[in-house]
Amino acid sequence: MDRKEMEKFEKENLASYAVLSNDYERGGGVQKHDYRTIFQRDRDRILHSKAFRRLEYKTQVFATEVGDHLRTRLTHSLEVYQLSQTVAKILDLNCDVVEAISLGHDLGHAPFGHAGEGILNELIVEDTGEKCFKHNIQSIRILKFLEKKYHKYEGLKISIPVLEGILKHTNLPENIPDYCKGLSVDIPHSVTLEGQIVEMTDEIAQMTHDLDDYLRFGIIDIDELVEFKIFDSVNNFYKEKYDYNIKKKIFSSKNHGKKRKGETFIRCLVDYLVTKLAQDSEEIIYDKEGIEPFKLSNKLIKFNSSSSSNSIKKFKKETSKLIENNYVIGKMDERGEYIIRCLYEHYKEAPENLPSKTKRKYKNAEDKKEELITIVDFIAGMTDRFALEKYNEIFQLR
Repeated sequence: MDRKEMEKFEKENLASYAVLSNDYERGGGVQKHDYRTIFQRDRDRILHSKAFRRLEYKTQVFATEVGDHLRTRLTHSLEVYQLSQTVAKILDLNCDVVEAISLGHDLGHAPFGHAGEGILNELIVEDTGEKCFKHNIQSIRILKFLEKKYHKYEGLKISIPVLEGILKHTNLPENIPDYCKGLSVDIPHSVTLEGQIVEMTDEIAQMTHDLDDYLRFGIIDIDELVEFKIFDSVNNFYKEKYDYNIKKKIFSSKNHGKKRKGETFIRCLVDYLVTKLAQDSEEIIYDKEGIEPFKLSNKLIKFNSSSSSNSIKKFKKETSKLIENNYVIGKMDERGEYIIRCLYEHYKEAPENLPSKTKRKYKNAEDKKEELITIVDFIAGMTDRFALEKYNEIFQLR
């Protein structure tokens, strides 16, 4: 099947409100491929980027050296991809679009997780008075400018629907740079259903798989989770759908230890949330008329009933309380923040120590703010491991 046949297949088989490959151009003189659609090429360009490979050694919750089975930004992105594919297939949407958005949505994350993102933004605010570092914006910056694989143009020439979905997978910041202005920034949510799917499955993956890491690391006890209201929702879902009583067969059995109970709860919770999201969204969409990509004024991919939505929000709030004052996570975050602050201050004082390509960009910067952003780009692109190596290399020599 060549590209034209695939485009024809999309038009004949996907829902009328799906994003279709033939409706979009890449621009910049990039010719269409004979055997891959525009969104398949987006996915492939993201997959083969350096920024994607670096996600393997970037923190999700726990520093990457803590344990072999804990999530990283890479495994998180793959989990979002898998969940979003499931929902997209149920709703007859374009799986290639959600795949590309899922794999690219966290490219802009700094080392050391959300603590790294927070400290980089704080440092920029201290020096410029403006908030200008957020990982979704940085993902767009990487894809449009910082990844360099082609001689004819900057960046990877990713299509608008994929860039828009990546930008909107989380909240937009106050200051949106000019290079994002073509991505419907006046609307806070994604204006494609494919983009909205990734936003929701990203939340599901964070809520469930991060929780799995908390259980594995002993931050949260499984007996605490059983008391939450959402456990009853999951148990009732399994009783109705599969005639399987989780509480009776797993949690009341003496044959299953806490590890098995935790794994079972997470697995069932993911199944419940993804199935509920797909079913609820299907009901919402079928009640609407004239749904078109880039003309969506409301979120349509969501949990429909207020009871489900409130139950999930309450669960997120309750689990957040259990970990927000955790000593281990707090110490990891402090260490990450300290390392990033030291690196930032060092390169500000000694930009000659930047690598050659970054140094050239620094020297060509038009003003002080652009110089600082060049340093931030360099640090944000580091893995946890590389940041630690650079810190040890610089500060052990002093």
